[in-house]
Amino acid sequence: MIKKPMRNLVLVIVMAVIPGTALTLPWDKDMQDQPSMKPQDSLVTEIGSSIPVGGRDAYPPPKDVIELVRARLDAGRTLVNPISKSPESLARGREMFELHCLVCHGKQGRGDGPVGQKFVPQPMELNLDYVQLQPDGQLFYTISHGSIAMPFYRQAIAPEDRWHLVNFIKGVFGES
Repeated sequence: MIKKPMRNLVLVIVMAVIPGTALTLPWDKDMQDQPSMKPQDSLVTEIGSSIPVGGRDAYPPPKDVIELVRARLDAGRTLVNPISKSPESLARGREMFELHCLVCHGKQGRGDGPVGQKFVPQPMELNLDYVQLQPDGQLFYTISHGSIAMPFYRQAIAPEDRWHLVNFIKGVFGES
């Protein structure tokens, strides 16, 4: 029989040699080992007869960069901004900009936001003629479906608020 102090020493050595995970129950790692997906990994399948709460977008998400460019140009020709530029619209657009866009595009829309500075290429400067001369529908499409380096916001910003954002981008940064 091993004496009590020696038994404690053996127990300490065994515990040091066997990692703590070896002593856990086999199902203790279920959460760690489960299959998981990020929201961007797959599309949720829709039932054909379902209608999203906010209604359907006029243009479905593009499948590749070529379709993105074509659809953006098409949206510029066909989508008309239903929200007139008013102080209320600009105020709502400012709220949306500060919530969703400022971190990348910066306060003055120069692509120098605290997060945007880390990207290569840096975010678009919103006061450039390239942005300001685009039709409202084209900007709406870019906000909705993203661009080559910009993520999409169709699920984060309601369609009406995207139009307010277009008014803000053109009304405020177009004057700078």
